[in-house]
Amino acid sequence: MLKELEPDLCQNKQEFYISGAATIELIQAALAKGALFRFKVKGFSMSPFLQDEDIVTLSPLWRSAVGLGKPVACVCPAHKKLVVHRIVARKRNRYLIKGDNCRQPDCLVDKEDILACVINIERKNKTVFFSLGPERIIIAFLSRNGLLPTGLFLWRLIPKPLRRFIKCRILS
Repeated sequence: MLKELEPDLCQNKQEFYISGAATIELIQAALAKGALFRFKVKGFSMSPFLQDEDIVTLSPLWRSAVGLGKPVACVCPAHKKLVVHRIVARKRNRYLIKGDNCRQPDCLVDKEDILACVINIERKNKTVFFSLGPERIIIAFLSRNGLLPTGLFLWRLIPKPLRRFIKCRILS
């Protein structure tokens, strides 16, 4: 149960934290009404594409399709905690979820365990596009096979103007 917030807390726009279980309930309630849900993520498991303190926007599943490479918010059955990780494989009607910066996948989840898809990432008041477009499939492949660090290293060897050109071509 959420405690009533003190008026000063809301007026000063200070941050407040709620438990993982309460966050899951809030997400489910908002998405059930067809609303988008935004919150600040914590941790480094999706680095470098999703970083600590980034703000993600979640969309109800009926608005956006679940698919390979998509970052999703889900409840892992093993520990019943909320994670925002990427779908790196599909096995029948289950999805393998893994953080981009994690060595091992989290778990296989049923579609019912997936709460929402990440449709927007904001970092320092700017929208981050890379990793949400078609390139997400390559990222999922590299992540699933443990090749993401190598891929990122090679990406950084490409001169910046060429990287910008490649990103523009992928996103258009």
